[in-house]
Amino acid sequence: MANITDTKIESLANTLRKEFSHGATVITSKSEEYQESIARWSSAAEKRAAIIVFPVCAEDVSNVIKLATSNRIEIAVRGGGHSTSGSSSTEGGICIDMSKLRKVSVDPKAKIVVAEGGALWADVDKAAAEHELAVVGGTVNTTGVGGLTLGGGYGYLVGEHGLVIDNLLEVQMVLADGNIVIASRHREPKLFWAVRGAGASFGVILSFTFRAHEMNRPVWGGTLAIDIGEIDKVVEFANRFLEKSDPKSALIWGFKALSANTFCIIAAVFYNGPEPLATDLFSGLIGLKLHENFTGNRLYWTMNTLLNEDLKAGPRRSMKGSAFISPLDLKFAKTCLEDLRNLIQKIPDASMSIMVFEFLPFWKLFSFSQDCTAFANRGAYGNLLWIMGWTQADHDKEIRQWTQDMSSKSRQEFEKSRMTARIGGVVADGVGEYFNYDGIGVGGTQVFGDNFAQLQKLKKKYDPNNVFSKGPQLVLPNTGA
Repeated sequence: MANITDTKIESLANTLRKEFSHGATVITSKSEEYQESIARWSSAAEKRAAIIVFPVCAEDVSNVIKLATSNRIEIAVRGGGHSTSGSSSTEGGICIDMSKLRKVSVDPKAKIVVAEGGALWADVDKAAAEHELAVVGGTVNTTGVGGLTLGGGYGYLVGEHGLVIDNLLEVQMVLADGNIVIASRHREPKLFWAVRGAGASFGVILSFTFRAHEMNRPVWGGTLAIDIGEIDKVVEFANRFLEKSDPKSALIWGFKALSANTFCIIAAVFYNGPEPLATDLFSGLIGLKLHENFTGNRLYWTMNTLLNEDLKAGPRRSMKGSAFISPLDLKFAKTCLEDLRNLIQKIPDASMSIMVFEFLPFWKLFSFSQDCTAFANRGAYGNLLWIMGWTQADHDKEIRQWTQDMSSKSRQEFEKSRMTARIGGVVADGVGEYFNYDGIGVGGTQVFGDNFAQLQKLKKKYDPNNVFSKGPQLVLPNTGA
């Protein structure tokens, strides 16, 4: 990437201001709004961009890409800004901030929702709800539509309708050469295949077109805070829950510190159906010793607000994931709790960190072949995730390393469990790696499995100079491959 002098920065910024549409904004370090413009969900992911641009149309985005590439300047794209790896930020480059492009339109008759590239899931959820519809989306509605979708997309509705990408019908995007294209199953189908799982490496998405689903009655769900002494029963319940695999249901649970020495089990429970069926299904949890029971009938979109407080913006954060085979081993679950407890006792500043297991019915995912999209994590297993939070930069290195170590430890447990599961039954050959859970730095084969070779070919076609270098790494270092 070229070094940019202050004079060059102002010259490029002025060029963009002249080319941009009315309403677009260009920010530099001399701008009053600069610090606010580089802020991210994780303060540890903030970088000092040379220029931040806020486009309002496709041509604006195209102009930025052309100017950046002609001057050999790094590009970062910010949607919701939740990446803990810093992939939505750039040190000394140009950041395309999509937050002025948040319009959502709904065709209730066709059951189609179109969201602009900077929309948050809150925008989509509320717009769809006005027409008694829902889109498969994230469980935290402050996250961006773009990041979640391009990496695959899990949520409460995956059991019934598949991943977010399984409900994606079309995207409009700007490519590395500045061209504006439509990608769908019928137009640029190979590009559309790549976008669904590795989209951040292929361009800037201007709009997403989703298939929506009827949601004309309340759902049942909410959160539970369960006494930590009930861990044996929670693991037993969760394993039985996944055996039943009711597609209308979802369960996410894990560990949260109340203090350096006191923990509880937090759980988000969901059922897309009548309350009597829901409470019967989850009676094994509701009947345990609870510190809090915040469940009941509610509008679907409100489910995606319940975890927002625990995951609010501002702290320094690190996020890393892995996978687990059901039945989840109780000893392994207790080891995860003990590891987290030991870290927080050593570094009390990390007490806002949580660790969760996602028990989401997976049979619908199998109705799509492993190679029907670039995404390759379709398997008879669940995701687990560490979301670390702290305030002092002095703790960055140690907490990030700890998170990496926990991911590696879980990966070993996953591979060991998978071999046993294959002996006893059929396990889909998913990679066991969800890129959205901060897969930066993970090898391409580990993230995309057998789909990696095809992604490399498409990367050479659509982005041979690796303009979009902040997403999944599809270009091997020092080889040009």
